[in-house]
Amino acid sequence: MNIASSSSTDCLPSTRKIVCLSATGLDVSLELGLSVVGYLNSGIEENTVLNQYVREIAPEMAPVGSWLWPNLQAIRRLQPDLILGWRFPHRIYQRWLEGLAPTHLMCGAGYEVAIARLRTVAQLTDRVEAGEEAIAQLEQSITHLKQTYQRYPRKTVLIMGGSRPSRLVNRYPVEAETGTLGSVLKQFTYFPWKKPDPNKGEAGLMYLPLKKIVAVNPDVIFVQSYGKQSLASQLANSSTWQQLRAVRRQRVYEIGQVWHWGNGTRLIKVMLERLLPLIYLDAL
Repeated sequence: MNIASSSSTDCLPSTRKIVCLSATGLDVSLELGLSVVGYLNSGIEENTVLNQYVREIAPEMAPVGSWLWPNLQAIRRLQPDLILGWRFPHRIYQRWLEGLAPTHLMCGAGYEVAIARLRTVAQLTDRVEAGEEAIAQLEQSITHLKQTYQRYPRKTVLIMGGSRPSRLVNRYPVEAETGTLGSVLKQFTYFPWKKPDPNKGEAGLMYLPLKKIVAVNPDVIFVQSYGKQSLASQLANSSTWQQLRAVRRQRVYEIGQVWHWGNGTRLIKVMLERLLPLIYLDAL
């Protein structure tokens, strides 16, 4: 599986300053104890989950543009030792980014990919020991959570997003079992969202109409709303939406942006600790 594209040398032991063009790069950097000097203009202050584990360094990070439009001049001023980006869209800028610093572009979804990605960057930055320690801590946390929740009957869980255009075309982005959160949640829940072609489209993400969601009828739904109005409130008058068990039992929770791009090991741990108590709220 091809999980990354990089112009960097095999190892950069003198790496001191990192510019991150994705939340996953930020996650990896924090896990490895790297110094992040540049991040996107937005994303931290508007996301409480992300802010939970980066707020202590947020004042030290300079804005370097948006995910789609990185600010090359701002990056140049920071003189980074390494740039961590995402294959799409940053391969478009790869030639210019490589002119500023060694550049490592990541991609892919799923638990195993997240582990492999962390190890790749750890090797690249001479932080192998820190990477293995982070992996061990995550595995220990997952083991502990399994011991806590395995005695409860499994709930059927859905993670979805949407906006007004999603409603107009009746197609909603849904986390597949190959997604990073999906691949972990299926160890704790019934997570039956199988992508017909895992290699087609965005990794770990599929699109479904409401009727197909109703056919599964999840017990718990986590929603990310795109726009100012929550998706649940937009769907409140939908007879199809009202058929859902989770809606009738008021088990629909807004989770913000994090699920869609939460591909890092640190975020996996944070999200499990937040979501599992909500999933098994009636059993605790």
